[in-house]
Amino acid sequence: MQMKILMCSVPDGPLSNTLRSLLSHGYAGPYKPQAPFGILRVLSWMEKNGYDSDIYDIGNLRPSDETLIKNFKRTNPTVVGLSAPLSHCYPNVKRIIKILRELFPDIWIVVGGHLTGSSNVILRKTEADICVVGDGEIPFVKLLDYFKLHPTRRQLDHTGLHQIKGLAFIDENNKLKVTGNAEQLSASEMKYPDYDRLKAGLQKYGGDGELIHKFFYPIDNVAEYTVAGFDNFMRRADKYPKISKFYKKNMNKKIATIFTSMGCVARCTFCQRAAKGYVTYAPNDLESHIIDLKEKYNVGGVLLMDQNFGSNRKQGYEFAQLMKKHDFFWTVIGARVTSFTYEDFKFYKQHNLIYVYFGIESGSQKILDIMEKKITTKNVYNAILNCKKTHIQALTDNMIIGMPGETRETILESGQFAASLRLLLGKDWNVATTHLAMAIPGTPLYEYCQQIGVIGKTLDEEEDYLIRISKYHNVKSILNYVNKTNASVKEVHYWTYLYRY
Repeated sequence: MQMKILMCSVPDGPLSNTLRSLLSHGYAGPYKPQAPFGILRVLSWMEKNGYDSDIYDIGNLRPSDETLIKNFKRTNPTVVGLSAPLSHCYPNVKRIIKILRELFPDIWIVVGGHLTGSSNVILRKTEADICVVGDGEIPFVKLLDYFKLHPTRRQLDHTGLHQIKGLAFIDENNKLKVTGNAEQLSASEMKYPDYDRLKAGLQKYGGDGELIHKFFYPIDNVAEYTVAGFDNFMRRADKYPKISKFYKKNMNKKIATIFTSMGCVARCTFCQRAAKGYVTYAPNDLESHIIDLKEKYNVGGVLLMDQNFGSNRKQGYEFAQLMKKHDFFWTVIGARVTSFTYEDFKFYKQHNLIYVYFGIESGSQKILDIMEKKITTKNVYNAILNCKKTHIQALTDNMIIGMPGETRETILESGQFAASLRLLLGKDWNVATTHLAMAIPGTPLYEYCQQIGVIGKTLDEEEDYLIRISKYHNVKSILNYVNKTNASVKEVHYWTYLYRY
């Protein structure tokens, strides 16, 4: 029996939002197209090991049940991999698995992505067979080897599954079994995404391969999609002349999303860390990827989505040199304030960096310590100061409130600290609305919330929580907040105003 593999991305958010295609409605609103990078990484490793698969980008196409059924029947898969990068994907994971299982009672259904921090719920509350926990490339290919010997789920052999690292499944004793951290690819084995494969999937399942261009955001569309670092530059050309020049030069071009590393060097208590450790991509095929983006998709700028850019200085400098060589501007979305010196900022500015998003999180040292950020408010201030000196824009309002230990006093500290950073950069008084701390499954914060009883420990209670956060997944909404403090929810709601004003 020939194995037919189908890799599917999964929509995030509530089921009520499921039928609105992200690829045909522009870039407005909270839901924007994002390429299924996890699937593309896994597919690259699959192909190296002799396996092939179609990509069904359900996460962006968001088809009806009828269309799903039609396409699933047309493909007739024997193995389906569902990529759920967010806990908010749970309702749609459950929906898609139900459809698959009714159509194909004996196929293997595997779930991967950050949602597998709730593997116990997935495996007990849906008819998924196995979860891949953490890095997916190596364990998924080993699963495919296993499936060759066991073509249907009726031929389950627990002995073989126990030998594959990075899995969660219900074992022979009807208990949840997690086989430990998955093996990781080396830097030289990590590949940049092949958009041609995604384009073929969009053509087959969405009827239009040209939808691939929707994953590259137009620079001139700042009204609908505020590109980091460009929201004020046309109005403030006097303050940011070099950046304004970049903007005007690239108005007809697009922005691509790039990852150059996986994982993080930190262990913040609110952050889910599916991947173990921190590894950077080898630089040898980065330049060909950049050229591909430029020639095929008219890209002139990059959003660098690493969680921890700059922790590997050598790799960071190599990336910057390529940006300069190809005349790309670039923005860093995830960085630690302790990863950069003044000389680093100076170098990056000379090589077209225009904006940095630091994980600041709080202006209270007490809360930073509770978060286990391993940074000080002085570290933050110095990093922002160095950005000012080198004329790099930096986000100053990236705060989370409502952590355990938060009080009115720590909120005032955060508000005053945010104000000091804005003043340093010459910004006005209008501090942005902050985020409320969300307990994500797989984090110490989630476990703490279970320990104090604000999140239940039964399967029904954990599933209800997953459904709730998918419905109110705006991290600025008090409706989504589970109270982790000793204050009332009314007081926490007040803090969101106290912090700003």
